[in-house]
Amino acid sequence: MDTKLRILHLEDNENDAELIRLTLSRSGLACDIRNVNSGDDYLAALQWSDFDVILSDSGIPGYNGMAAMDAARDRCPTVPFIFVSGQIQLDTVTGGARHPADRVSKSELDKLGPAIESALQRSQALLARAPLPPADPSATALRAMQKLVGVVQQLSLARNLQAVMDIVRHAARDLAEADGASFVLRDGELCFYAEEDAIAPLWKGQRFPLSTCVSGWAMLNKQTAVIEDIYKDPRVPHDAYRPTFVKSMVMTPIRSTAPIGAIGVYWAKLHAPTVEETELLKALADSTSVAIESVDLLANLEKRVTERTQELHRRSAELEVLNRELEAFSYSVAHDLRAPLITIDGFSQVLLESFSTQLDETGRGHLERISTAVRRMHRLINDLIELSKVVCAPMQRSQVDLSRTANEIITGLRENSPDRAPQTTEVFVAPDLNAEGDAGLLRIALENLLSNAWKFTSKTAAPRIDVGTRKDDQGRDVYFVRDNGAGFDPRFARTLFGPFQRFHTQSQFQGTGVGLATVQRIVHRHGGEIWAEAAVDQGACFYFTLG
Repeated sequence: MDTKLRILHLEDNENDAELIRLTLSRSGLACDIRNVNSGDDYLAALQWSDFDVILSDSGIPGYNGMAAMDAARDRCPTVPFIFVSGQIQLDTVTGGARHPADRVSKSELDKLGPAIESALQRSQALLARAPLPPADPSATALRAMQKLVGVVQQLSLARNLQAVMDIVRHAARDLAEADGASFVLRDGELCFYAEEDAIAPLWKGQRFPLSTCVSGWAMLNKQTAVIEDIYKDPRVPHDAYRPTFVKSMVMTPIRSTAPIGAIGVYWAKLHAPTVEETELLKALADSTSVAIESVDLLANLEKRVTERTQELHRRSAELEVLNRELEAFSYSVAHDLRAPLITIDGFSQVLLESFSTQLDETGRGHLERISTAVRRMHRLINDLIELSKVVCAPMQRSQVDLSRTANEIITGLRENSPDRAPQTTEVFVAPDLNAEGDAGLLRIALENLLSNAWKFTSKTAAPRIDVGTRKDDQGRDVYFVRDNGAGFDPRFARTLFGPFQRFHTQSQFQGTGVGLATVQRIVHRHGGEIWAEAAVDQGACFYFTLG
């Protein structure tokens, strides 16, 4: 034969594939064999390329030979299909109910060459009896575009540079119907021939200066080089090409501005590259540029995600250490600070009870002040411990009935305030207030808010407390606790939720200034927000969301 047979071979065993290649070479058949080892690669090759013969094993993992034959018959019904397997004998048998298929045993590979020639003769005879209509240029162009679309789809799925190069090196050769193709990357001032698909070895793995090779010229000049005869073009380093099969070529840069590489296709015989072939190659180069940029973005994104994950792990570990230290500190506060306070309080009471007759009024006043300060310190320590528990406690989310919780808290406040007539304080809790969150933490938040409302309405003539909800502009539930008590200056609302922040003296209203800080941390742990509106002597309203 004057031209090489283009053979597609589906085989997952590399040794068997090489043995078949050597056998066909010894038989005198000039072949250009495309080996594929998976069903996906086989179907892609059928879509992108035209072949003279298809060889297939009886089956590979995940894909069987009968499916391969049916796909070949659908895509190229006149191309001979031959099973080459270790499980069959040389016979011409029916391939299922649809099509005949030749079969050659791997133990009798000397019969493969004659089987291919016989199959080709039968195919040519069929074509002679039913000649094909003249080729339609528009149909040829449409088919080429369909191939290019398939390549673009494959490139969109590539996740690394090697995958991009594997797709492009095959596609470039198929689109140009060439004898070879190379994928070149710019490496500083060098051209790196990274991948190739050709009938014989070219320059894979080698580097050449930009100024001494055609790929470098294409990148430096940002132009496509179309060369019909390499030995008549001064841009071609002839010594580098003489050992190869190349006679004609096209080299186009990857990316027109600041090229990052080039794609080359080569022919073993003198060939005048057409405008259509050149434009297809340019379109492939443009698609390759986009794919490489996408791969770079993906790699950078994966790197950032990895770095962020590592940072989160580091911060989580640091937070765990801080939480343990906070727990240790809380224990120290609870034990080491309470102990001397208990001693001071205890001996102060002993002095008052046992030696009060020996103390004048001034002395007894001093002891009372000591006891009052000790009790206030006790409350402050308890509030700080409560705040630390709120920060560290694990969240256990569930549906929480806030109406019921609020009513229970109000009942407790009434019972613990015997000097405050129950009927003097009007409390309205809206029914069916429900939320998703940690029941224990939400109870602590409501206890602090309602205790404050109860405290700051203690000097109001007609005290009223309301607990309810409304919708905000985003459709979220906004819960509120409102009172008509002492209120505060709204200019200081931003500092309200800091620990130890108080707007009233102890003589006006007792407290430690930790309660609202605790509420804010509980709300934040639920992914929500809290804010307040108020005016002096006109009450206050605290609003909060829960994520």
